[in-house]
Amino acid sequence: MRAELFPRTAAFAMQVAVVFVLSLTASGCKTEKDPDQPTILGVPPGTAYLGVEYSYNFGAYGGEGILDYTLTNAPSWLALEDTSNKARQGIIMRGVPGLTGGARGDADLGKQEDINLVTTDGRMAGAQPFDIEVKYNVLSLEAEAFEEGVASTVPDSNEQSCKLPDLDTPGEHSFTINLYDDNGEVTGTRNLTVPTRQVFAKISLERPSVTRVAVAFELTSDYDASNCDPNITAPHQRCDHSRANTGDAIIGQDIVALGSGSASLLEELPYLAYDTDSSGASTSGVVTLEPGITECYIRLEVAEDSFPEPSEAAQLRLTEVRSGLAGLGASNGGVRTSLVINDNEPEVSLETLAGGARDALNVGGTRAYVARLTGEREGTVRARLKHTADSTARLGAEFSTNLQNDELVFPDGVDEIEFSIQIADPGSYTNVGSNDRFILLGLDEGFQRGRENYARAAAEEMLRISINELVTPLALGSGSSFVATDLAVGHAGRMFVSGYDRTQNDRVQVRIFDQKGNLFQQLEISAPGDQLSEPQVTIDVARREVTRNNIKTERFELLVAYSTDGVVAGTTEQGGMDVVSSLYWYNPESNGGEYVETWTVRTGTADDDLVRWAGINVASGFVVIAGETKGKWPGQTATGGYDSFLQRLDSLPDGNQFVPALAWTRQAGSSADDRVAGASAEGASALLFGSAQGAVNGEPPLGGWDAYFYTAASGDGDVSVRQRGTEGDEQVVDGFVGGNILWLLGNGASEYAVERNAETEDGSVILVSQPNSSASGFILGYSTAGDVVRAYNLNDEADSSTEHFLALAGFDGDLVAAGHTDGDFTGTAIASGVNSGIVTRISTLPEADSGSGTDAETGVFRGEWRSQLNTGASRITRLANYRDDEIVALSLQGAQWKLILFSPEGVLLTP
Repeated sequence: MRAELFPRTAAFAMQVAVVFVLSLTASGCKTEKDPDQPTILGVPPGTAYLGVEYSYNFGAYGGEGILDYTLTNAPSWLALEDTSNKARQGIIMRGVPGLTGGARGDADLGKQEDINLVTTDGRMAGAQPFDIEVKYNVLSLEAEAFEEGVASTVPDSNEQSCKLPDLDTPGEHSFTINLYDDNGEVTGTRNLTVPTRQVFAKISLERPSVTRVAVAFELTSDYDASNCDPNITAPHQRCDHSRANTGDAIIGQDIVALGSGSASLLEELPYLAYDTDSSGASTSGVVTLEPGITECYIRLEVAEDSFPEPSEAAQLRLTEVRSGLAGLGASNGGVRTSLVINDNEPEVSLETLAGGARDALNVGGTRAYVARLTGEREGTVRARLKHTADSTARLGAEFSTNLQNDELVFPDGVDEIEFSIQIADPGSYTNVGSNDRFILLGLDEGFQRGRENYARAAAEEMLRISINELVTPLALGSGSSFVATDLAVGHAGRMFVSGYDRTQNDRVQVRIFDQKGNLFQQLEISAPGDQLSEPQVTIDVARREVTRNNIKTERFELLVAYSTDGVVAGTTEQGGMDVVSSLYWYNPESNGGEYVETWTVRTGTADDDLVRWAGINVASGFVVIAGETKGKWPGQTATGGYDSFLQRLDSLPDGNQFVPALAWTRQAGSSADDRVAGASAEGASALLFGSAQGAVNGEPPLGGWDAYFYTAASGDGDVSVRQRGTEGDEQVVDGFVGGNILWLLGNGASEYAVERNAETEDGSVILVSQPNSSASGFILGYSTAGDVVRAYNLNDEADSSTEHFLALAGFDGDLVAAGHTDGDFTGTAIASGVNSGIVTRISTLPEADSGSGTDAETGVFRGEWRSQLNTGASRITRLANYRDDEIVALSLQGAQWKLILFSPEGVLLTP
């Protein structure tokens, strides 16, 4: 193309040169100022569109006379305006690609380069070169999601829009459905006539066309009635509504272009014409955009049926430009948009009687639940229950319902039904797995599809019930034999209990039980000859993803730590009480699978060092030790009394083994004795928390005992301590980091609240307190930056008894705290004046939240509860979370240490 244009350009240059020479000759004797050379102003648009008027009004100045204009190397559709008024200083260039210059249509597409507009006064000349690319005037489609029974909202109009359709009037459509027996076999057919709701898709033209544009459209779907489930032959329910067809709308049944009975009911739109397909349904048509119109509407209809369906999708396609010039997309290859239809059948939800979504039932147990129906409906609505695909317990095998055919029946006017679930009795119940089975209860969607007047599920899995096989307390030993000190739940639901055996010189042990209460393994942590004295053993478990030989695998680890001033085999005393830490890992190839030692290390100062918490960083595998020291760690400063210390231990490869290495230790404290309640090994920085009576690292004390916490990631730099509380005593005993909040459990004699700070205008909040009549517990939530977030009070309603809390754990996004009371903590307990164990669940949802799990009227979380052991003298010392399904508690009942279990709603599963 460039080779063809070159002679034109060269000839044009010669013409301009001749005119210029003549102008020089003619003006050789003049003495006045030479006139300006003619100059064209402006650059025309570089893009034109088929069927769209293209114009540009040039300006010009210069020359001695009337300017004349010439257009060279221009496309055939482009020309200068034919006018006799040559006196004006400018010229209009215009044309319509595809129409003017011979109506060449698509042949005008493409780019024309080196077009020149030349102007001259007869003596001098000026030129403006430019290029024009001709493109399709593109058509596009868009549509919002539709909902059965709801008409689309009428869009805003403008001068370039078609007439707005009236969408309020319902239409009508008839079609035929198959009827099925309980097995899905087709037993006959039924003709249905249902109302429809008008919806629309917007069709847009990029630029106003000078001609009418008529475009054909059609509805399509991936639905295929012959696409059956495996081993099923059509006709069958599992063909009409097979897994492969799930989510695909049925054209002519779920959606049509024009309902079979709608022509006489709906407004006639002059720009729409509908076609009828072979089945008699109108599923295609033609939409016409008049000249100058850029937006129009393809009106469709969604059937308001009574079938429960998931969201379904169809497609609307523009298939052909019947008249006018327009492109089906940028390359004219076609235009389509997805149409999503959301079902409007009533929804059923399944809950516990307290409104929860989780529960736990013992083998052989029965409990009532509630089904709630919401949404508009007419007549009786049904919902058939079934376990979902991920459920490890099966309806009809591990559990059953009291419903005929496992079907909920909601008569007209009834929106709530109670039903019960029965777990198979112990004699017939089987579970060879390590973990408890669990029920994920939902609706039998495969049965309900294509059947009228069935409800849809509010969620795929609406109710989760863990089936517990440990139905009596798990006895661990008496205070004269085995003393339990800590608790954790690890992989496969195994329960780890640490402690020491009084009959073996207080030998440190970790006893590992499966979920059925069987002893899986007993680890002898210290050697038989070690002389220990009531070591307070702390443990942690972790599941980590590691890479071995370029293969990612899971590694399960156990950390055990305790303090002693005695001889421990394989270690060297540092002076006073030292910390002995041992790391174990689960080796599936050792004795059929057991925990084996990775390493043991002893760390300490020249004085007493007491471990209070130990944890494993899941991401990197480093170990965090937190405790109290009377000595001075290397490079640190001792402040007097017991200080806190935070320590990191690394596992370094040594051949095929790992060896421990002390990475760093940080020390912080006040002039008084400081207490460490726990720590966190999450993230790159470890976090320690506790309580103190003095100024920790120079922080200002607030009064009595204060809470404090700090983080450390290395042995260098300053430790930034956050010392928090009120003028009262905040003695912290436990806590954990959940999300971005540090939750601190403590004991005192005050009631706490978080209020806006009246002294500032920045919306900040402060912690305030007022005295209680009796000792009680509290939970305070802080951001790791030190800002108070929430405050909860753990007191008996009468404020007359003493509550003392010892343990805190997270559970399904909430908090669970435990300890003991000498009165009535629940309001219904048998108060005897003897300490009894207590446990309570506290919601972390804001009271104003009326979403799931919250009573919208009262603002009280329906899952909150309190439980109290009525078994004589008892207390609960540790808590652990099993899959957010069960709460595992370490309790001392009389002189016996026991493991007991609670359901998510506080039911004691091990009475």
